[in-house]
Amino acid sequence: MKSIVYFSGLKNKKHSSPLNKIKKLINRCEPDKLFSRGDLIAIKTHFGELGNTAFIPPIYLRPVVEVLKGLKTNPFLTDTNTLYVGMRTNSVDHLHNVNWNGFGYSTLGIPAIIADGLRGENSIDVPINGRYLSAVKLASDIVNADGMVCISHFKGHEVSGFGGAIKNLSMGCASRQGKLEMHSVTRPKVHQDKCTACGRCLSACAHDAIVIKPKAFINENCTGCARCIAVCPEGAIGINWDETVENTQLKMAEYAYGVHKSLKGKIVYINILINISPACDCYPGNDAPICGDIGFLSSLDPVALDQASYDLVMNQFGGKDPFVEIYPYLTPEIQLKHAEEMGLGCRQYEIKHVE
Repeated sequence: MKSIVYFSGLKNKKHSSPLNKIKKLINRCEPDKLFSRGDLIAIKTHFGELGNTAFIPPIYLRPVVEVLKGLKTNPFLTDTNTLYVGMRTNSVDHLHNVNWNGFGYSTLGIPAIIADGLRGENSIDVPINGRYLSAVKLASDIVNADGMVCISHFKGHEVSGFGGAIKNLSMGCASRQGKLEMHSVTRPKVHQDKCTACGRCLSACAHDAIVIKPKAFINENCTGCARCIAVCPEGAIGINWDETVENTQLKMAEYAYGVHKSLKGKIVYINILINISPACDCYPGNDAPICGDIGFLSSLDPVALDQASYDLVMNQFGGKDPFVEIYPYLTPEIQLKHAEEMGLGCRQYEIKHVE
């Protein structure tokens, strides 16, 4: 059975606000049947790394906030800390980044909460019995929310080909330990030339997995929690990016399923197809868009939503895949196929146009 995907293009004969289209799209998904008065509803988005300008403009979240407030819910903005070291490595810097990129209270009127704690340590294991993972490690405040609106900037990505709802659910909702699990098959590594043997990583490690001899060394006790990465003042501890891109996509699909399961399917999905950049919004900069702006989509099915978004972008290239042209070593459909196999959604869809 085909899933319904609602679509609204950017052409507008009557010059009404595009924000009205987003409000109509979320209402077509009947959020009143998912969310109840007083529910704490996460608006999961990507705040963009400082210096990047391709992320979703904060004003596009205004209609989502208005709909949720109209339902008498308590919405909050959220994202999780990054695995790599940057402006979003810890919650303090992350919240500065939130405000500097325009997502502050004065713009949207709701608070921002970094869902996995001060340094990404607040994690809950959610059993999924997947093909590759028996459980996923999710940010605690994602799991503890009563529901979610997942609003994603559809764009290119050097590991998954494209990033949409599935990536926003998986990488975006995983704790730091979960992100490491998707990207790596081994423990973090210490760059000896940067290490000053200050010992901060020793204090952060809960598993006696680090010794100083004479500089930091991570041993076989490591469980992959990745706290050491966040606390190192020199950026001397890094990720072994040694998982294959295929396996990373497969794990992404299983993590996305885990979020869906933990929230009992109470999620509305919106994809924003504007400023479609060739790489992730995690970079502190961005390249020119790979194609023209397309519009907005919504659905209760993240697989159908990403498939429809993917197809719309390819349609602008005469059926060719621009993401594969940029990243020829990737097969972006791996994430879609496995997400469908997991029961997260359906790749077959019907587009319903919303004016």
